[in-house]
Amino acid sequence: MAAATDEAGIQFRILNASKGPAVRATRAQADRVLYKQAIRGRLENQPNLTLFADACDDLIVEGERVAGAVTKLGIRFLADAVVLTAGTFLNGKIHVGLENYTGGRMGDPPSVSLAA
Repeated sequence: MAAATDEAGIQFRILNASKGPAVRATRAQADRVLYKQAIRGRLENQPNLTLFADACDDLIVEGERVAGAVTKLGIRFLADAVVLTAGTFLNGKIHVGLENYTGGRMGDPPSVSLAA
């Protein structure tokens, strides 16, 4: 994240510069598009890492251990370690007035099957 911020940064500041070193902090503002490109480039070039974009529909459990994941497309991934990032739409609901429906931010779908 730090290297990508250095690459995409548009403003860098030291907060509380007039105070003691214990309370000083560095703040960086990065261009959103450049930052995304920098992070993606680093991930795509990381050895032993494969990126695959699809929603996770189910987890493969063996005993008390998570052994993999099944995507919405039905593809099964087996792994020694599984990192699941469900985001903020785990069984997400949108409320508008007295009506509500399942969904996520800006038309993103909720993760309903994982919430069950």
